[in-house]
Amino acid sequence: GQAHIWEQRLGILDECLHTLNQTQRKFVYLEPIFGRGALPKEQGRFRGVDKEFREIMSEISSNPRLVVFSQRKDLSNILKAMLDQLGRCQKALNELLE
Repeated sequence: GQAHIWEQRLGILDECLHTLNQTQRKFVYLEPIFGRGALPKEQGRFRGVDKEFREIMSEISSNPRLVVFSQRKDLSNILKAMLDQLGRCQKALNELLE
């Protein structure tokens, strides 16, 4: 019934918030580096994540109710894809620094 629906919603919310937190940490670390034009080959990848990240954060800012946040069907997949792309950017940076 209702309890099951809320359990699912809260589970999705927990997963999204965890992934958003990871994404935010990577973004804050990488943004100053890529913002200055480092690693030109990865700029397109980072710019795509940057655009999506800012849109999501703007959406959250305009409607901070977490229940609404958790009801966006594709959010979990988008956040996971962004985290993956940031991981690729970080890997390229690490390879450059080695």
